[in-house]
Amino acid sequence: MKGQEAIALIDNLLQSLNKKQKLTDIQSRVFLETWEGDSYQEIADRHKYEHDYIKQVGSHLWRNLSQILGEKVSKQNLQAVLRHYQDCSAGIQDWGEAIDVSYFYNRLQELETLETWISSNSTRAIGIFGLGGIGKTSLSVKLAQQIQSQFEFVIWRSLQQAPTLDVIVSNILPILTNSSATNNSILALMEQLRHKRCLLIFDNLESILQGGNRSGQYQQGYEDYRQLFARIADETHQSCLILTGREQPGGFAARSGENSPVRSLKLFGLSPPVCQKILADKGLKATLLQCQALVNYFGGNPLALKLAATTIQTLFGGDIHVFLLQGNTVFSDLWDLLDRQFDRLSPLQQQIMYWIAINQEGATPAKLKSEILPQVSGRQLMEALEALAERSLIFDERSLNYTASSSLMLQPAIGEYVRERFLERNCRSSNIELLINARN
Repeated sequence: MKGQEAIALIDNLLQSLNKKQKLTDIQSRVFLETWEGDSYQEIADRHKYEHDYIKQVGSHLWRNLSQILGEKVSKQNLQAVLRHYQDCSAGIQDWGEAIDVSYFYNRLQELETLETWISSNSTRAIGIFGLGGIGKTSLSVKLAQQIQSQFEFVIWRSLQQAPTLDVIVSNILPILTNSSATNNSILALMEQLRHKRCLLIFDNLESILQGGNRSGQYQQGYEDYRQLFARIADETHQSCLILTGREQPGGFAARSGENSPVRSLKLFGLSPPVCQKILADKGLKATLLQCQALVNYFGGNPLALKLAATTIQTLFGGDIHVFLLQGNTVFSDLWDLLDRQFDRLSPLQQQIMYWIAINQEGATPAKLKSEILPQVSGRQLMEALEALAERSLIFDERSLNYTASSSLMLQPAIGEYVRERFLERNCRSSNIELLINARN
């Protein structure tokens, strides 16, 4: 157990007794630094307090913990007591096909945000959304590992193979009831979520959603997922559902907000120092300037950076400088990743992506509408642009409001992929002349 995990456990224990009670800032500092082995004097000197004050804060905290845990807690046995408590109170966990996150890069701020939402005990549903490869799955597993002590049950499931809801519920209910459930219904699952504190994680949500012009629409035969997610979001219970996906399901965005029991987190790219760490773990030495160039091109996408590292090793002898000199390129593994996302788009969305990739400067909705899509209604165009933004495939460098003057952008690697795909698959189409003319 790490210090932050221990603090989350203590906060959860305190709130279970008194919902208004929580570790103060100074208590958190004393707890965490005591956990790390620092003396009261070292803590006092570091934070400019008197030794006796820090000792008093610590003594008061150990007394409170002793009352909560029913066992004497002191500075010396703090770690042993909490680890023993965690072992004795560990709930049932079923990780399904969860990936190994031994190598987890940064995302500390995102983890802290998510833990804060969940530790409040009022958050019923959380969505983690972002482009493919951005790290949603890794974050969900790492988060679940760090907060598992707050739940009686932790169940992680992938939707990548598009299981029906009946399959999912019939798989989960026996775990929650410890029996062969015969009533595998949403009603039965909600009953369990009300009476037990459960953490459910559903990964790869996009597998049960439709591609096409509107994001968040369920595939035929999967509409009952909408009912389950709506009930979990709207009804009172003591559990939490975490969804990860490339886009939000229908109705989720309308329910989420800062003061709502439903929250959404959109993941963005990693920073150059984290890129440097990824490359180092791949056996590559990179300067921060080189990492900045890679982050700019790949949008800080951790999977793309790992794929690039492999290409640099196999084709460029590990020389990052030579890789950067040869110019931007979309190699095979990254091409396959982007292919899967591009193929989910409607013909209109694909046409928009082609146009933006070729019109790299001055690409605005108004210009798009007048020069290439005059036959498309304003509603259809805005709907398509919003869906592309929801899927993290386009962005407005200023506001993401998609007004008539908005400048529409693609990440460099995505733009390169779209241009190459256009040339490969549409070079004989009459549209190429129109698009080139639009650029000129």
